[in-house]
Amino acid sequence: MRAPIASRPVRAATLAVALSLLSAATLAHAADTPPREAPAGERTILNGGHLDLAARLRNGRLEFQIKDGTVPGSLVWREPSDVLLHFDSRHEIVIPPREEVPQFEGFGEPGSSLWVDKDFEVKEGLLWPGWNTMEILPTDVSGGVKVTFPKIEGPGRFVLGQWEDDPDLGVRIGLTVDGAKPDSAVVDLPAFTHAHPLWIFNAEGVYRITMQMTATLPSGATVSDRETLAVVVGDDVDPDTVVPGDGKPPIPTPTPTPTPTPTPTPSTGSPSVTPAPSATAIVVTSPSATPTEPPSPTASPSASTTTPSTAPAPTYPSGDGGSTGTNTDGGRLASTGAGVALPAGIAAAALAAGVSAVVLVRRKRAVR
Repeated sequence: MRAPIASRPVRAATLAVALSLLSAATLAHAADTPPREAPAGERTILNGGHLDLAARLRNGRLEFQIKDGTVPGSLVWREPSDVLLHFDSRHEIVIPPREEVPQFEGFGEPGSSLWVDKDFEVKEGLLWPGWNTMEILPTDVSGGVKVTFPKIEGPGRFVLGQWEDDPDLGVRIGLTVDGAKPDSAVVDLPAFTHAHPLWIFNAEGVYRITMQMTATLPSGATVSDRETLAVVVGDDVDPDTVVPGDGKPPIPTPTPTPTPTPTPTPSTGSPSVTPAPSATAIVVTSPSATPTEPPSPTASPSASTTTPSTAPAPTYPSGDGGSTGTNTDGGRLASTGAGVALPAGIAAAALAAGVSAVVLVRRKRAVR
């Protein structure tokens, strides 16, 4: 358990009050590159740095997203159902005696622990979640964005608050959202606003905070988006074992069954083939005692049919052995049928050689 923070909350509160006065002003966060749109299902655990619970208008729809700026110079838009916030042991503070720091009255007994965001501890590396409607101009909506909390589940109490002036305490923690009364919790966010509330948890474990953002367009149409943000508090639970969002495993998107390509039906007609010489044309019987001049082989194919037409030169693949089809993983598709022309040419040449050999044999027999 960590040591009491003594009067540190008072000093931190003074700084936080100054920050809260900027809630309706633009707070620029420079990025070296344009924000990246994380694909749905890209799970991430955030345990330190700046992020915002943001409302965006896109194509006439309101979207509740996480603007992840936990890595300096890099912004990522994420779906809340893919994000897990981890308020680890660095976020733990111990409630000091009331006579020293009375601001924690109503949040627990002195000596008990709270897990809080960066607004309470002025040091680097802690989570600092805020609100963000900087993507929405005042002319885009009528009356800003309203955030409600239909459901808050967890092992303890979750509170969103803000520093407020108090005539007796000087500064106190005012309640905006109390997990014990989720139905009555409402946060009104003006358009083009960036602000940071106080995040407070009083027990370790897994919390699931369902929020709904709603806005009215100038046309009078109402647009909204509802998401559940999962939070792991403390180190009793390994965040790697926690399913983000509402805790339900994602439903896999069915893969469509590919339609098989029909095999073309071969035509009934036989392809045109130069007929080979018949057996009577290529087999010669034993010569008689008095050899005679053989008759002209009328049945033999004419020269135009025995000499095969010149086969077209085979087309060879270039470079890597095939046409360069594009695969989904950036590779090349394998080529097929690249060497079909070459065997056809060899067969035609063999047929011509066979016919020439027959004619030569017949002439030799005639001379004997």
